[in-house]
Amino acid sequence: FPSHDILFPSHDSLQQVIQDRVIKSRESSNSNLAMFESLFVPHAGKITAMQSSDKANLRQQIQSNRPHSSDGLFANLVRIAMETQAHVIASYSPLQSEPDVREFNDWVLATGRELLLPRVVSDSLEFAKGQTTPGSFGLQEPTDSAESLGKIELILVPALAVDSRGNRLGKGKGYYDRVLGEISCPKFAVIFDGEFFEELPVEAHDQKVAGAVSPLAINYFSGPALL
Repeated sequence: FPSHDILFPSHDSLQQVIQDRVIKSRESSNSNLAMFESLFVPHAGKITAMQSSDKANLRQQIQSNRPHSSDGLFANLVRIAMETQAHVIASYSPLQSEPDVREFNDWVLATGRELLLPRVVSDSLEFAKGQTTPGSFGLQEPTDSAESLGKIELILVPALAVDSRGNRLGKGKGYYDRVLGEISCPKFAVIFDGEFFEELPVEAHDQKVAGAVSPLAINYFSGPALL
């Protein structure tokens, strides 16, 4: 357990935060429209799909604008955990450029839930509990034995962007795409505000998410609405 005190939001305060912050909003996509459209190529009155080089450019542009504030993210993540009634939660150890989920990870442990974190193994991921140590790509990786993917009840997936159909833009290595197809629980991408798009390019191996969480919004793409 973490040594610092963890503040648990009361029901009333959490509800107020939800009312103020957890809004199913897509206004953030408008701020990205010009950047996104510049990566499409008009042809015969239509818009063609992005080439891989265009996708790489989009990744580069998003990453160059990071990091942003994670204020409000904790309350939104707590809401998803409560709504899904998840006891075994797969999260991640954030890099400085990623949405900061450390406070949520502490909350998971302090409330008696199981926290699993990813570990790179060959060209895929496995998830485990326990203390962490520096691992692949500068990530903090767990040291315990790998857990069955089938026991995961909620997974949070870091992303660079998400679109209105549930398509996620990752960093291009495919680690999460290879493992998400084996997980049947609710899958939520975690992004910063301003990283929600109406449409992203899709490749055959891409795995969709059920929703996206940012500091100021929760968007649901499939399954029963939780709002």
